[in-house]
Amino acid sequence: MKLTITTALLASAMAFFASPNEVSAAPLSTLDVWDPTITSPVTGTVWVIGTEVNVTWSTDNIPPDGVSNGGHIYLAKEEDAIISLSSNFDLVAANGSFTVTVPDVVPDNDYQIVLFGDSGNIGPSFTIVAPTS
Repeated sequence: MKLTITTALLASAMAFFASPNEVSAAPLSTLDVWDPTITSPVTGTVWVIGTEVNVTWSTDNIPPDGVSNGGHIYLAKEEDAIISLSSNFDLVAANGSFTVTVPDVVPDNDYQIVLFGDSGNIGPSFTIVAPTS
């Protein structure tokens, strides 16, 4: 009897999922993805550990409906995100600029900013140095 009930349930499930008239899906809509260009820091920029600096990006081509995800800024080294500098800010309301504090990292010339919102952007390499005494 158990085999008969299991077989009947399986047959019903297969008939439900196999029938093209039983399921209809709403059409997918195209999503606007905003991929703003990072304008600062750029190659040649030098940040000093412990100072406040501005990360800036182009505000051209903002989607008409804005950006649905919160903005996030990460400091990366060799394209690996290593330190969160900010999170969940409004990319559109920030109007292309957000102030962050340069973290205490090993001074080097191959840091990059990663800007996330709708998409992830990696800016060009720049330098972080230790403060002078």
